[in-house]
Amino acid sequence: MGEIQKSLLDPVFLRKLERLRVQARRAFPGTMRGERRSTRRGASVEFRDFRKYEAGDDFRHVDWSIFARLERLMLRQFVEEEDVRIDILIDQSRSMDFGSPISKSDFARRAAAALAFLAVGSLDRVGVAAFDSTLRARLRAMRGRSHLHSVLSFLEGLEKPARPEALEGSASESDTGTANESEGATNLSAVLRSYQKSNQRPGILFLISDFLDPGDYQKEMKLLAQRGFDVNLLHVLSPEELQPQLKGDLMLVDSETGASREITVNERLLATYHSALSKYTTSVEAFCRANGLGYTMITADASFEDLLLKRLVEGRMAE
Repeated sequence: MGEIQKSLLDPVFLRKLERLRVQARRAFPGTMRGERRSTRRGASVEFRDFRKYEAGDDFRHVDWSIFARLERLMLRQFVEEEDVRIDILIDQSRSMDFGSPISKSDFARRAAAALAFLAVGSLDRVGVAAFDSTLRARLRAMRGRSHLHSVLSFLEGLEKPARPEALEGSASESDTGTANESEGATNLSAVLRSYQKSNQRPGILFLISDFLDPGDYQKEMKLLAQRGFDVNLLHVLSPEELQPQLKGDLMLVDSETGASREITVNERLLATYHSALSKYTTSVEAFCRANGLGYTMITADASFEDLLLKRLVEGRMAE
């Protein structure tokens, strides 16, 4: 294994990953023979149903025992095992460049690498893309071990999310943000609309993000689910976001817009913050459960064994 793969996937961890594969909660029509249950009917070993013989049908599929009993020609049908398309969208907005010693962005890239490894092992096609306010870079979905190397190279090559310029001037001037605040900010609604336009055939979709987006992106997720996509959310937050170690008078700067605000951190403010964060994460999870979307929340410093070998299995995203 090359240096690129080693930096994203530990060889010891890979041996444990080989026991898993990405779980599909529904059947999809594939394009090539694989290991997934397809919506098409073919000639695999798993029996599905009978149907009446029609002129031109293959006599090899006739159930002659039924013909002997009922004098009716009936064909056996089987479930085809085919591949499925798995897309991994990785949030590379400025807010993802937060967390120490591992940023949310670093964690997202490693999680995407692990998911790609599972997809390739299931003979599925896997594609990856990075986004902030729009889809910035994409690698089209393909299958095979050689494609895995391309995926890992793509992930290694993603640029670090750029921070906004340091702001100067009065607080009233800073509150307006930078001139280019849309660049590097999150816009999941626009990203998901763009994704839907370029992907007409349903498949499995993983969204890896901190979901710090004030927009109504849930509408687009519902549309994807209604169209037959199997949507999964990996909600990544840093330990500092879950348990901020702040106190006193501070100037906070929004990492995406550059807007700033003076605050005084005390126990009351921290309690309000924890309540708002819990309410938000709970609402995202409740939305996913209500609409048949996969969901798991994990901190950027969590072990990958916890993510892949426990969280994804519990969330029915892997098996």
